[in-house]
Amino acid sequence: MQMRLPGLRLATAIFVAASASAAPAIPADQLEFFEAKVRPILVESCYKCHSFEKGKAKGDLRLDTRDALLKGGATGPAIVAGNPDKSLLIEAVRYGTEDLQMPPKEEGGKLSADQIAVLEQWVRLGAPDPRSGGKPHPLDLVAARQHWSLQPVAKPVPPAVKQTAWVKTPVDAFVLAGLEAKGLAPAPAADPRTLLRRVTYDLTGLPPTPDETEGFLRDRSPDAYAKVVERLLASPRYGERWGRFWLDVARFADTKGYLAGNVERRYPFSHTYRDYVIAAFNADKPYDRFVVEQLAADRLPLGEDKSALAALGFLTLGRRFLGNQNDIIDDRIDVVSRGLMGLTVTCARCHDHKFDPVSMKDYYGLHGVFASTDEPAEKPLLGPLVDSPAYQEFLQKTAAAEAKVQARARSEVDTFLAGLRAKTGDYLLGVHDLAALPKTEKLDLFAGPRKLNVEVLKRWQAFLAAPERRHDPMLAPWFAFAALPEKDFAAQAKALIATWPPVAQASSLPDSVSSGAPTILAAFLRAPQPIASLKDVAAIYNALATEPAKPAAAGKKSKERKPPAEPAAPAIDVPAADRAALQALLVAEGAPPNLGYDAAAAMIKRQIDDKTSALKREVEALQWTEPGAPLRAMAVADKPVPVNTRVFLRGNPANRGPEASRQFLEVLSAEPRQPFTDGSGRLELARAIADPKNPLTARVWVNRVWGWHFGTALVRTPSDFGVRTEAPAQRALLDWLAASFVEGGWSVKQLHRSIVLSNTYRQASDEDPRAYAADPDNVLLHRFNRRRLEFEALRDTLLAASGALDLKAGGLPDELTKQPFTTRRTVYGFIDRQNLPGMFRTFDYPNPDVSTAQRFATTVPQQSLYLMNSPFALEQAKRMLARPEIQGADHDADKVRALYRVLYQRAPDREEVALAQAFLAQSVAPEAAAAGGGAARSANVPQNPVPPAKSPVALTRWEEYAQVLLLSNELAFVD
Repeated sequence: MQMRLPGLRLATAIFVAASASAAPAIPADQLEFFEAKVRPILVESCYKCHSFEKGKAKGDLRLDTRDALLKGGATGPAIVAGNPDKSLLIEAVRYGTEDLQMPPKEEGGKLSADQIAVLEQWVRLGAPDPRSGGKPHPLDLVAARQHWSLQPVAKPVPPAVKQTAWVKTPVDAFVLAGLEAKGLAPAPAADPRTLLRRVTYDLTGLPPTPDETEGFLRDRSPDAYAKVVERLLASPRYGERWGRFWLDVARFADTKGYLAGNVERRYPFSHTYRDYVIAAFNADKPYDRFVVEQLAADRLPLGEDKSALAALGFLTLGRRFLGNQNDIIDDRIDVVSRGLMGLTVTCARCHDHKFDPVSMKDYYGLHGVFASTDEPAEKPLLGPLVDSPAYQEFLQKTAAAEAKVQARARSEVDTFLAGLRAKTGDYLLGVHDLAALPKTEKLDLFAGPRKLNVEVLKRWQAFLAAPERRHDPMLAPWFAFAALPEKDFAAQAKALIATWPPVAQASSLPDSVSSGAPTILAAFLRAPQPIASLKDVAAIYNALATEPAKPAAAGKKSKERKPPAEPAAPAIDVPAADRAALQALLVAEGAPPNLGYDAAAAMIKRQIDDKTSALKREVEALQWTEPGAPLRAMAVADKPVPVNTRVFLRGNPANRGPEASRQFLEVLSAEPRQPFTDGSGRLELARAIADPKNPLTARVWVNRVWGWHFGTALVRTPSDFGVRTEAPAQRALLDWLAASFVEGGWSVKQLHRSIVLSNTYRQASDEDPRAYAADPDNVLLHRFNRRRLEFEALRDTLLAASGALDLKAGGLPDELTKQPFTTRRTVYGFIDRQNLPGMFRTFDYPNPDVSTAQRFATTVPQQSLYLMNSPFALEQAKRMLARPEIQGADHDADKVRALYRVLYQRAPDREEVALAQAFLAQSVAPEAAAAGGGAARSANVPQNPVPPAKSPVALTRWEEYAQVLLLSNELAFVD
């Protein structure tokens, strides 16, 4: 790929990057983007002219290392990081000018639009580039296994500490030892109200009720807090909270993402996977069993209870990448490897992993596992069918909807076959003209401009080649005209026709036409225009073979867009019986247009799919609109014959290398490594991942759980435990948690107990200046981290505060943004990965296209604006005032106290009450204010005060006050 850089055009351009001596730290998602998308383009299209390996640097430009790209070519840098429009590299691949085109035409020509878009996005991201130059280091498995994350998990002994009284659980011993080593002390314990609010949100995603708060504050027993923890772990709300965390890892959504064509993008049974996950957490399903079911539930002896099949949604509910199977498989490898083991295996799709001990053979070994896996057309039931009136109605509606699909498909096939017959003359002419062309002529290039079907044209060739066709009564006139020389065709055609009697009778036909011909000859005798060419003859055959149009039903008009009309065939006055004679030839067995339904349907499959897509969507929609529809799993199944995939050299499926056996990653396997032999190998893969000897699985999971509790994980890259990941400051604590987790039967609830019952978890979040100076990032856990509520917890809190929260569990997802607003928990909201509403993005909802390790918390104006102006938030402010304990308060001060009790689980102080009364008094009529002052009764508040200028809805003063309380940081943050 040669870049010709015009002189001095970018002499002053600056490549915004770190120094050439050290590569900048690259976020994991950007690194993955470079390895999966950018590097293959550079290797395939650029290195041949601009790389050290090829010994070429045209224009003094090399593109095979970060430093070389930073240095640029003879005229300076080729990239302005962050600005594709000012980057010569991008201008060159866009073919912006005649003298700046790369790759040049002689080297393969312009890149595809998708490839150009990838390079543009790369530059827009700042051109993240991990390439340090030189030859890649060989995969050193011995050295890699010495990395801390790949060493076996050994349970450390809790260290001895000075402040033994502070140690509540072994977790505290590990944390306190680190603090004492730095001369620090843990923060004081959080007050009971703060602790209750913290643990309730942590375990259920909801605030404690006023009664729960007051009951806990009254309970002076030593195990009061432990009893709260057990109550929360036993609550159905626990699974909804922690199941949502897992759905982030599983890149869950209810739709497939962008797909070409008019096809259904919704997954019909995505909710069964979500409900499985929630139920699994509530039942404390052992995590190793949880992992195995999500990869291979169909390979387990499930017995009569098939509900575990829903777990396979872990594999199937990702993006569909326009149906590209290799991209779908790559997505599944990623969610399995990063989601379960914290390894970026997909970086080995195009080359051996540049950092971690993962080879291309490792990647394509897993590729073979998922290439040997299919999705059954009929999704399996999650339970036995129960006959009921609702189920029978579902069956009837399904049968009726499917019948409409079949009828429409049959109509399309019939129209297609009729169209083939109507082009009889065109095919006759095509066979005639094709005979004069060289045999090397490509049939599709010949047939395309003539709008002829290649397969049907071949059938006409074979059909007309039979000697008996020349004497066929219907075709004899064609052969007679086709035998005439092109020169003076019109005159000779006229002479030929003159030999035919005015009324074509069998006894008077010339031998050249054949005896016994019916009155098809009348068509040529009665042609309204002279026949000047063989094309005119073809047009007459088209007219004769065209079926008469059926009159449209009275009062009905077709809503379909009709294709452009073909040139009108000559109007020929021929009896219907004569037309029928030719049409009979075309529908006879073996006739070229008589393909049969299946063959014709295969030829126009795309057209049928397009025309029936809306009807098919009606069939699928019955699965989520009919109460009698049985629940099914978004499952997978092994193909009858499993296959091994050959390595795609440089990631190119068309360039195959050696075969890769279906097997587990070499760095995590015992020697000698054994290939998978049980079907696709999914069950063996699942058991290898869930094996207690696997050093990653337990570590990755307990690290995730710790991060979801504390806001920051012990290993700060929860989905990357590769060899570049530094050991955490609390490595011993991480290993103790992992080992205890496995020893405890992989119980997630027991893991929660180990964490939330510790004094480490019970610390206050207040900052100590001395501790902050020594440990600004709180790596040593000298306090608890104050955290903002996630999107789901915030929305659920608004509903809980208003008293409208619907705790109905499971079932079909609800639209969260449509009025009337659903009041169910946010975990049951519909997630459209292609058209994710802006509300989700505003509150940092993760990208459902990829496995998400942790959510980022931003503070942007749009969040406050949403709570100020959205109809949903305003609706909750109004509802909150209708709660009995608030509406029934006698005085304004009592109502304010009731609001604080509901929202913050505490009483307001005097200043807060005074501020509320002053605010409320502003809307009271002057005489009422004078009479009642700030303590005016609620009844004195006008019902229709003038709303704020920018308020989209007229609010009373009390509703404005309630909205202010809902906007507070105290509601949105957990200490």
